[in-house]
Amino acid sequence: MEFYKVANLIKPKKIVIEEFKKPEIESDEALIKVNYAGICGTDIAIYNGDYKVPLPLILGHEFTGEVIEVGEDVSNKIIGKRITAEINNTCLSYPKRIKCSACKKGLPTHCLERTVLGIINANGAFAQFVKVPAKNIHILPDNISVEEGVFIEPLAAAIQTFELSKFKIGDKVIVLGIGRLGVLICSIANSSGADVIAISRSKEKLERAKIYGASEVIDGNDFNLISKVKELTDGLGADIVVESTGSEKGFNLAINLVRPRGTVALKSTHGIQINDVNSTKIAVDEIKIQGSRCGPFSKAIEFLNSKKIDVKPLISEIFPLDETVEALKLAQQKIKILIKCS
Repeated sequence: MEFYKVANLIKPKKIVIEEFKKPEIESDEALIKVNYAGICGTDIAIYNGDYKVPLPLILGHEFTGEVIEVGEDVSNKIIGKRITAEINNTCLSYPKRIKCSACKKGLPTHCLERTVLGIINANGAFAQFVKVPAKNIHILPDNISVEEGVFIEPLAAAIQTFELSKFKIGDKVIVLGIGRLGVLICSIANSSGADVIAISRSKEKLERAKIYGASEVIDGNDFNLISKVKELTDGLGADIVVESTGSEKGFNLAINLVRPRGTVALKSTHGIQINDVNSTKIAVDEIKIQGSRCGPFSKAIEFLNSKKIDVKPLISEIFPLDETVEALKLAQQKIKILIKCS
């Protein structure tokens, strides 16, 4: 196939279905025929223009596919394998590159030379084909379907929350915002032994949180929300509050729900500036603010493969590639939309 179909974002809220020439791969890359790609909050933020990145760009970084071609330095044994791939194209992704100072320090996701699949300077998976560094590839176990495999990247991000914000078994973990990522965070926290409290303004999302690990749920519209949290936490507040609403109100609420010397874990990459932060309370209560982004794919694959979570009910709808715009619009209301790319 000399040409392939893509959904090309040429400016905010303007996607054009085009044909691109088949990408040429470098010696340490692989060409992937994309099966399914998932839509996440970052895709929506870039599409809407809230998260500013260089355009034009093909979005999509949660995906599964099949290896159809490899570079000369890559084993052809992976051809035909069902795979997913990490999204950060770093010095470590390309073995022949001289390593930057971040990669030398063991911080490859903060590589100074990195591009990010479907986000920064690297076309993503809302396309029939995508090229990736072979080092970034993870082969799917037999009992993970290509639809389920789309959740590996966001599951890894959910796991990373608690790689950086540690807790003890029985600690109180609040998850603010039970969207496409928040629900996975609930499941990871519960499986690791936390006592999970989910907060959302949506009754549907609160019911979903109960299924995916929350022992308590609180309506975000409740005027007595802070008092209820205090009652559930011996008057102190939660050990960790995971802020995944991506809103200014959510961040400031998190500061009021966490205990002294607790942690507010930020998970949203929404591109919106947060103002009017109560920095005095952060200092007085000695609150730790911890961001986290991409996480360990191997642990996410193990978690999904062990059937600790059933992600199939989270899939709201599947759209063909030609209807990527419609898919992105609906994804702003639904829990998880997939795009069938080939």
